[in-house]
Amino acid sequence: MNNTWGWFGTVTGIAGSLLVALNFELSKFGYIFFMASAISWTIQGAKNNDNSLVLLNIVFVCVNMLGLYHWFS
Repeated sequence: MNNTWGWFGTVTGIAGSLLVALNFELSKFGYIFFMASAISWTIQGAKNNDNSLVLLNIVFVCVNMLGLYHWFS
């Protein structure tokens, strides 16, 4: 089974967490990586009929939108 979306979600999730954890002026861009990760994991979950993964990442998308609004407005 093709797991491209899962690997993309993993890599962008790791990049986002590192950016936020480093807590420097570019840390706010970590939310963009987190958003890409959550969207890709939502796609992967939908492809695999994994409703718990889809629900979790839809919530993460909403939380990341809040983070993006907070840091970029």
